[in-house]
Amino acid sequence: MIRAVLDTNTHISAAIVPHGYPAKIIQAWREGRFTLIICQAILKEVVEVLKRSHIQKKYRGLTEKAIHALIEYLAEFATFTPGQLKIEAVPDDPDDNEIIACAIEGEAEYIVTGDPHLKDLKAYRDIQIVSPKEFWNILEKKD
Repeated sequence: MIRAVLDTNTHISAAIVPHGYPAKIIQAWREGRFTLIICQAILKEVVEVLKRSHIQKKYRGLTEKAIHALIEYLAEFATFTPGQLKIEAVPDDPDDNEIIACAIEGEAEYIVTGDPHLKDLKAYRDIQIVSPKEFWNILEKKD
């Protein structure tokens, strides 16, 4: 089964845009079409971003209850990594190193992201770095 890490921006997009590729990807994960790898750093950043006041004002459906339910679901069903690996692969955005470390620890084949710092790498070791649309196409071809 495919193993993938979704960058924070992909999780955020899935939460606020119900019909985009990120939301389709989350639904595919819920259907068991791939294994979602996550770490505490990603989960923490998702919560922080979803609770930002400008996000809360723009997307009124993101209540405290909805955010809590999302985080609980991810915590229960995603595959967590220990978050102990430290690497320096993205000098322009050190936070992105945690995404790569999560993928390495979780033996992921893909990192799904819209982040230009990560996308510019195209791959790290044997991990392909793809956009949500590219990952959706991979999932579709697999089925």
